[in-house]
Amino acid sequence: MKKLKLGRTGLDISQVILGGGWVGGLFIDPNFDIMEKAIELSIKAGINWIDTAESYSEGKSEKNIGYLISSLPASDKLQISSKARLDPTISETFVSQLDRKLDNTLNRLKVDKLELYQLHNRITFEENNDTLTCSQMFNNNICEIMTKLKEDGRVKNIGLTALGDTESIRKIIQTGHFDTAQIYYNLLNPSANFKEKGRWNDHDFSGLIADCKKFDMGIMGIRIFAAGLLATDVRHGREIPVTHVINMKEEERRVEKLFQLVGDTYGNRAQFALRYGLSNKNLNCIVLGLASLDHLKNSMQAVEMGPLPDDLLVKISELQNSNFI
Repeated sequence: MKKLKLGRTGLDISQVILGGGWVGGLFIDPNFDIMEKAIELSIKAGINWIDTAESYSEGKSEKNIGYLISSLPASDKLQISSKARLDPTISETFVSQLDRKLDNTLNRLKVDKLELYQLHNRITFEENNDTLTCSQMFNNNICEIMTKLKEDGRVKNIGLTALGDTESIRKIIQTGHFDTAQIYYNLLNPSANFKEKGRWNDHDFSGLIADCKKFDMGIMGIRIFAAGLLATDVRHGREIPVTHVINMKEEERRVEKLFQLVGDTYGNRAQFALRYGLSNKNLNCIVLGLASLDHLKNSMQAVEMGPLPDDLLVKISELQNSNFI
């Protein structure tokens, strides 16, 4: 599997990496035999990174990953990134929250430092219990607080999850403090790669990738399967939206239009969706949220198939730009 530079971090990261989140649940729900097999297959395939967060099943994902990684020989160690969500509603300072949360994460993961530690809050216009606004971030020096985490050796690089309101996210990216960003990107919503919105009528992330590249930030693609909508027509109850504007019924209509266009010529649904992500050279990696070993094997086959052909990408782009009419 190809390794790419993760922006200015200088780190080599595999084209696809493992995700420890709740939507897939591979590192939360299965027994340890299945998790161990997933790690074994991933290393054999060339995957060198796993991404998790303290909030994934209240630390269970971090605990499981810590146990799994600690038992590996040094030659097979995966790089680990994790994320923290700050709570703006409590009296504890953001400095104290991050210090405490980072220590707890390191303990659960059984490591003394992280290659990458990321801010997990959405960045929004309006205040909310679990989001942060630009004003909150600037007034409380959160960018600087995150940066200072690198001084004591517990964190090598810092990143953010680029979800929320795009103009607010762009303002934070443009501070230059963050080394990486997790960017929402898939067949249903590729707008992060747009220079401008144009006729796009779904949640608009246009300009985000261009801003990240301007600051040589590492770009990690997330939600490549759109919480499973692209991978299968079977609903599992974990289709938690992280975007807004259009509803699930409209998303399902757009999925149908996509597969009317391409059929099954380019692999199964999940493989096609992943190959689409692999076709975007601006992404340094794609975070895979998986539920089973079969899903992992299916994804590895998609990586072997490689990016989609250019002529097909043009047709897909025309469909997307028409809002799937």
